[in-house]
Amino acid sequence: MENENHDDLIVLHVTGPDRPGITSALTGIIAREGARLVDLGQSVLHGHLTLSAFIEVPQGSDVLRRTLFKASELGLRMEVSMYNASQGDSRRDGSGCALCVTLLGDLEDGDAVGRTTDYLARTSLNIREIRTLSRRRLTGLELIVDLPPDRRITAVEMRALRGEILSMAGDLGADMAVQRDGIGRRSKRLVCMDVDSTFIQMEVIDELAKMAGCGEKVALITDRAMRGELDFSAALRERVSLLAGLPMEQARRLLDDVPMTPGAEVLVRTLKALGMRIGLVSGGFTFLVDALKQRFGLDFAFANTLEVEDGRITGQVRGQIVDADRKAQVLSDMAHVYDCRLDQCVAVGDGANDMKMLRLAGLGIAFRAKPRLQAAADLSLNASSLTGVLYLMGFSERDVAELAGEAPEVCVGPKST
Repeated sequence: MENENHDDLIVLHVTGPDRPGITSALTGIIAREGARLVDLGQSVLHGHLTLSAFIEVPQGSDVLRRTLFKASELGLRMEVSMYNASQGDSRRDGSGCALCVTLLGDLEDGDAVGRTTDYLARTSLNIREIRTLSRRRLTGLELIVDLPPDRRITAVEMRALRGEILSMAGDLGADMAVQRDGIGRRSKRLVCMDVDSTFIQMEVIDELAKMAGCGEKVALITDRAMRGELDFSAALRERVSLLAGLPMEQARRLLDDVPMTPGAEVLVRTLKALGMRIGLVSGGFTFLVDALKQRFGLDFAFANTLEVEDGRITGQVRGQIVDADRKAQVLSDMAHVYDCRLDQCVAVGDGANDMKMLRLAGLGIAFRAKPRLQAAADLSLNASSLTGVLYLMGFSERDVAELAGEAPEVCVGPKST
């Protein structure tokens, strides 16, 4: 607060049924009575208004009596208290640090919310604001929390905090994430996604191996490669060699029924409606990834090319292998092509070969990922669909519906009994 002397600074708390004109009526009285409006905050939840105003009252002003009468006339309850400097918002000058804690899942029983807020209180993180992300059932919340004024959070501390939040999420069977709050969270311009077990619900090379009669052997190698236990390029060449002789026409049958990850269509539609660039970068194969690019109207797609002769896979890969280094390079190249800073990029993946790409992006999200990647990623999603990516980027279910062109909900008050 600017004034050193707070003797004439009071706080008005107004609650009750919301309707148009309440804020204008109260602030109009403040103006007419010569009081100074220092700060103002308001929220409406299911038709119930909560409004708080910090005002400086000059001597002889009738502002309190008049606002009290007006509140009563409007069917509202008003409480008045003196401003307590020790409880004031010392972060008004922007010197403090705000974090956003996101909760996604079935939150209606209150357990996840209760345990999360208890943890925040025990770690001296004060909740300043709670935002609902869902529209009907309570399945998403954002908690905006402040650190104590004299505390700064280091990168090491942030990673430790994310680890504790991730562990708590596993116990609750929900998704929880923590990141720094700010305008950067909602200013992303490019999203780069892995394909196998991320954008789609299968590992293509494992399905090809089943056709070739070596499914179990290849699946074991795939799992170890995704966990980071094997060199990806060497593991890919070994697996592809086992596909030698498989007819390419048979391989293309996978295109007939690609199992998309829930939320993939909504994610793409929303990002495109926002004017963002979105593309795929895969350690899989071009025959499928290019088809996905065309189907969804994506901006770019990169994958490995199977060598084919006389209509059959030779067991070799043509050109540069899309490994961890190549994925990171693609992200960097696409950011340059579309004139984006790397901190405006989002990367989503599930395996160890996505690690460098996720670390390079401004926001790296591990999606139902192997433990090694979750430990390195900025945020993780394990229980949510791909729409969870949108919520971590700062959008709500209402935003998604609006961008999809859905009719707005009719907001009504509670039914009388």
